Amino acid sequence: MPSLNNQLKQEVELYQTAIDDLQAIFDNSYDVLYVADGKGKTLRVSSACQVLWGEEPEDLIGKSVYELEEKGIFQPSATRIALEQGKKVHIIQRTKEGRTLMVVSTPIRDSEDNITRVVNASRDMTESHKLEEELNEMKMLIDGYRNQLSRPGTNSQDKLIYRSRSMNDIISILPRLGTVDSTVLITGDSGVGKEVVANYIHENSPGDDNPFIKINCASIPEALLESELFGYEQGAFTGAGKKGKAGLFELANEGTLFLDEIGDMPLQLQGKLLRVLQEGEFMRIGGQKPIHVKVRIIAATNQNLEEKIKENLFRRDLFYRLNVIPIDIPPLRDRKEDIFPLIQHFLEGFSSKFNMKKVLSQDVINLLEEYSWPGNVRELKNIVERIVVISNSQEINLETIPSYIKDSFVKQKKSPLIFHEDRGSNGSESIIPLKEAVMQTESHFIQRAARQCSNLTQMAQLLGVNQSTVSRKMQKYGLLDKE
Repeated sequence: MPSLNNQLKQEVELYQTAIDDLQAIFDNSYDVLYVADGKGKTLRVSSACQVLWGEEPEDLIGKSVYELEEKGIFQPSATRIALEQGKKVHIIQRTKEGRTLMVVSTPIRDSEDNITRVVNASRDMTESHKLEEELNEMKMLIDGYRNQLSRPGTNSQDKLIYRSRSMNDIISILPRLGTVDSTVLITGDSGVGKEVVANYIHENSPGDDNPFIKINCASIPEALLESELFGYEQGAFTGAGKKGKAGLFELANEGTLFLDEIGDMPLQLQGKLLRVLQEGEFMRIGGQKPIHVKVRIIAATNQNLEEKIKENLFRRDLFYRLNVIPIDIPPLRDRKEDIFPLIQHFLEGFSSKFNMKKVLSQDVINLLEEYSWPGNVRELKNIVERIVVISNSQEINLETIPSYIKDSFVKQKKSPLIFHEDRGSNGSESIIPLKEAVMQTESHFIQRAARQCSNLTQMAQLLGVNQSTVSRKMQKYGLLDKE
C-alpha cells in the first residue's frame, strides 16, 4: 500500500512539473499562445497578449472569440476559421494595436472526432511585414525609374505642347496610329519635334513596353551604318567581334525602330531596308541564314524625298513603303500660337531644374512670339534655357535676349513691341491722345493675356500686377466675359 501511495505521489509531482513547465512557457513566450474550447470560449492565453493584443489575460479568459473579433481586438479570428473549416489554418491577423501576426490555429479532437480544443500560436510579424512593404515599395520605385529611363519621351521637357489648329489636326490622329503597326514617315524642318511625335506614337501603342530603338542615319559613317542596323557574324570583316554582333533590327524585334534622317541613308542600304519592310527578314553581314523580325518602322527626315528620288539619291519603291502614313510637321514660324505655351513649358522646366524662379517680361514674350525661329522648337528650348541661366534677376528682360534675335527685327525695320497702328487715309501713322493710347494698349494686352491664360491668377502673373488690378481693368474695358 505504501508503495502505491508513493507511485501516485510521484505521478502527481510529474503532472505538476509538466503544468509548471507549460505555465512557464505561457508566461515567457514572445508569441501569443491561446487555447479555446470547442465553442470558441477562451480558456487560457499567454501574457504576450498584453503587448500584441493590448489586453490582460484575465480580461480575455471566459470570453468568446466571436466577441473579441467583433470588438476588433484581432481581425480575423483564427480560432473561428479553424472551427468553421474543421482543420488547421494559417492566417495573417491584424490587431487593434496595429500589429501584424502570423497565426497557426490547430483543432484538437476527442475519440469521437469532435473538436474539444483549439490551440493557437501567434507570432509578431510587424517588423518583417514593414520591411517587406518597404522592399516592395522600393522595387516599385526602382521599376518606375527603370521605366522612365527605358521609355523615351518621358522627359518633362519633351512633351507634346501645342495650341495651334495645325498641330491639333496632327495630334488627333496619333492615338489611332497606336492601334496599328503601319509604317510612318514624319517630315518637317530640323527641330520641329519629329522625334517627340515618334515617341508619342510608340508610347500610345499596345507594344509600348517593347523596345523603342532610334538611330540617326546621318550621324553614323556609311561603313558602320550597315553593321549597326543589321549586325554581323563572327569574322565577317577585319576588326569584327569574335562573337559577332546583333543589329538594331534584332534588338527592336516586336518593338519600334525609329530611323531619323532617313534621307541620308546610303542607296546600297536602302535596298536591304526595303527587304525588311517587304519580307520581314534580313541577313547579318557575313551571314548565310535569314533572320526574321517583326519591327515597326517610324522614319523621319527634314529633306524632300521626292526631290531626292529625281536626283537618283533615294529609291522610289522604298519611299512608297515608308510613306504609308505621312505626317508633316509645320515649322514654328507657321504656328505662332504654339510659341507661348512652349515658352511657358520650357520656362517651368528649367526653373525647376536649376531651382530658380524666373518670369519673362511682356516685352520678352512679345519679342519671342514674333521671332521667326529658324531652328524651330529646338532653338526655342535652347534660348529659354540660356536666358534662365544667364539672367541675374527674377524677371528676364530684353537685355538678356541674344542680340541676333533682336537684330533680326532691326533688319526688317519693324518692332515686335508695336501691336496697334492707327493709320490715316494717306497711309501715315495718325496721332491719338496719349490717354487713349494708354487705354488701347492696356485693353490689348489684357485681351491677349486672357487668351493665353485660363484664370485671373495666371493673367496677373503674366502681366506683373495683382489680381484685383486685372479684374478692375477688365471691368473698365468691358472684358470680363472674355476671361
